[in-house]
Amino acid sequence: MIKTILIDDELHCIKALENDLVKFCPEIDVVATCTSAKAGIMAINEHRPELIFLDVEMPVMNGFEMLQLLDSSRIPHVIFSTAYQQFAIKALRASAIDYLLKPIDRVELKQAVDRATRLLSSENDQIRHVDNLLENQKMAVEQQKIALPMRDGYDFIALGDILYCKADGAYTLIVLSNGKTILLSKQLGELEPTFPDHLFARIHHSYLVNLRQISQFKKVDGAYLIMNNGDSLSVSRSKKEQLMQKLGLKS
Repeated sequence: MIKTILIDDELHCIKALENDLVKFCPEIDVVATCTSAKAGIMAINEHRPELIFLDVEMPVMNGFEMLQLLDSSRIPHVIFSTAYQQFAIKALRASAIDYLLKPIDRVELKQAVDRATRLLSSENDQIRHVDNLLENQKMAVEQQKIALPMRDGYDFIALGDILYCKADGAYTLIVLSNGKTILLSKQLGELEPTFPDHLFARIHHSYLVNLRQISQFKKVDGAYLIMNNGDSLSVSRSKKEQLMQKLGLKS
């Protein structure tokens, strides 16, 4: 049995999660439930759980702030839950086992618990997790990873490795610096809030680009960018001024 604590300021979310864990994840032993980060810290110090399900957005203190206040020797494995996908980057920085969007899908819940079970089978994995948790908080933005939703889970991709994202109807094509591409069954507008605004810019209804992967900015024939891989991307008239401001360029 995996000693587990549920932390979420919404009681109905705790009850729903606890019911699903009982039905679908019998290996989970819920030893405490908490409706605030402060109560979560006290429960973790008391019960020393192996795993916590942690809500991101909570009043007074959010989930990430709570983790930073824990003694490093008492940081359990973490599965984050939230209604907001833009927190995926921070969740990955915290070396979370998984990141579940509310309402939590039961299949994804079972997959996350299975992953936790595998990790907890080795004491070395637990030590490595704690080290990663502390180290990743200091990670440069480009090295931080983003969770890209796939049919069978998530691909974790470093932000710095992404050249640009291209809209393709109901899909989005992610172009990477190593020449590979990833096709996601989500529209670009759905994915855009996940990317940090200071590192990425929407330059066209079809393109979201990594500002640090731009090789050239051309103002002929309207405007377009040359990316580090040589690809040429159009800049729409409505996005040109905002892009130039982000790049520190004069009109």
